[in-house]
Amino acid sequence: MELREIEIFLTLAEELHFGRTAERLHVSVSRVSQSIRKQERAVGAPLFARTSRKVELTAVGEVLRTGLRPAYEGIGTAVAAARPRRDAWPAR
Repeated sequence: MELREIEIFLTLAEELHFGRTAERLHVSVSRVSQSIRKQERAVGAPLFARTSRKVELTAVGEVLRTGLRPAYEGIGTAVAAARPRRDAWPAR
């Protein structure tokens, strides 16, 4: 799973709306939908229950969100911590 796919999944898990997720991430609704379908194929189970009126995380989606959230936040923390040190690194 790529970092952008994780971001899409976690944002949809928070928003529970494909349109708002797409708007927030500056991608198309189609891109969000394609990413979630790809992730569902990789996991082998639905991550979201969808109707025309509602989007909900499935039990499998809850497990994935619980596992991915700290890892994703850790990546963001590590990148933010590295940024101030980039100026100290000798240029090549």
